[in-house]
Amino acid sequence: MTVVDGVCPLMTDPEAWDLYIKGGVDIAAPTVANWETPDQTRQLLEQWARWTTEDSRLRAVTEPSHFDLFPESGKLGVIIHFQNAAPLGDDLDNYRRFYDLGLRMVQLCYNFANRLGDGCLSREDGPLTSFGRQSIQEMNRLGIVVDLSHTGRRTTFDAMEVASAPPVFSHSNPGALCPHRRNIDDHQIKAVAELGGLVGVVTFPPLVKPGGKGGTVADLVNHIDYLVDLIGPDQVGLGLDFCETSPEFMAEMIGSGGWTVEDYPPDTDPRLLDLTSPTDIPNIRQELIRRGYPATAIEGILGQNWINLFKNVWAGGTGS
Repeated sequence: MTVVDGVCPLMTDPEAWDLYIKGGVDIAAPTVANWETPDQTRQLLEQWARWTTEDSRLRAVTEPSHFDLFPESGKLGVIIHFQNAAPLGDDLDNYRRFYDLGLRMVQLCYNFANRLGDGCLSREDGPLTSFGRQSIQEMNRLGIVVDLSHTGRRTTFDAMEVASAPPVFSHSNPGALCPHRRNIDDHQIKAVAELGGLVGVVTFPPLVKPGGKGGTVADLVNHIDYLVDLIGPDQVGLGLDFCETSPEFMAEMIGSGGWTVEDYPPDTDPRLLDLTSPTDIPNIRQELIRRGYPATAIEGILGQNWINLFKNVWAGGTGS
C-alpha cells in the first residue's frame, strides 16, 4: 500500500521530512508557493529540485511511471503543489516554465480573489475570469492538476465547466458536517466526482468539528464516511494540511489578510487531539479498519485514489 498526503505545507521545513517518513507516508505534496513573485517562485522550485536530487530521503515524482517506484524505493516522493496561482503572475508561459521545474498541481485561489477568480472567504463570490479560463486550459494541456480548495463557490463551478481534465478539492471537508466557508457543499462534491476528480479530507480543527475544539481522528473519519456515502470510496483521499500552528504564525496570517479571525479563530485547537503530527497518520488507517472498511477501500483512500488521479491528469497532458 502506498500512502499519499496531497497537501503538506509543513514540508517546507526540511526538519519535517522525517515526520512524514516515520508516519508511513510514501508520497507527499509540499506547498512550495502561495504569494511569492514569479522570480521568488522559480528560486523555490530550483531549491526543491536540488533537495530531491541531493537528499537521500527524497525523490521527485513528476511522471506516471514514478508511482511504480513506491513504496519499495524507501524514499519520500515529492509532488510540487502551489496553494495559489498568484506566484505564476500574469504570464501564461510561466505555467510551462514552472512545469519544467516540477510543478504538478496548482490551487486557483487562496481564500480571496486573484487574477483567476474569487476565494472562498470573499463576500462577493465572483466568477472565474478570462485569465482563469486560459490558465485552466493551459494547466490541462500541460498535465497540471487543477485544485479548487480555498476557491470561491462560483469560481469552482465555472472552473469545472472549463476543465477538460479531472480537478480536485485537495483539502476540503463536507460543509454538511462542519459548516465553514472553507468547506464545500454536496453540489460541489458531486460535481467534482462526476468529472472523475477527488476530494481530500483536511485536519485543520475548525474544518473538522464546529468550534474547532476537541476534534479527533474519529471526527475526521466521519467526513470520510460522509464522502464515501455521497460519491463512493474511489474519489476520496487525504489532504491533511499539517502546517505551522503557533500563535505567532496565526497572528501573522491574520495580520497579512490571508486569514480572518472569524474563520481561523486564534483560540482553536492547533491540531486534532490524536493527530498532532504526521507521525500520527497511522491512526487514520486504524479508525478505518475499526469501522469495517474493506482493504481495497482503505488502500484507495490512503493513497491509491490520489495516484490514479495524478496518473490520469499527467498522462493526458502534453508536457512542455
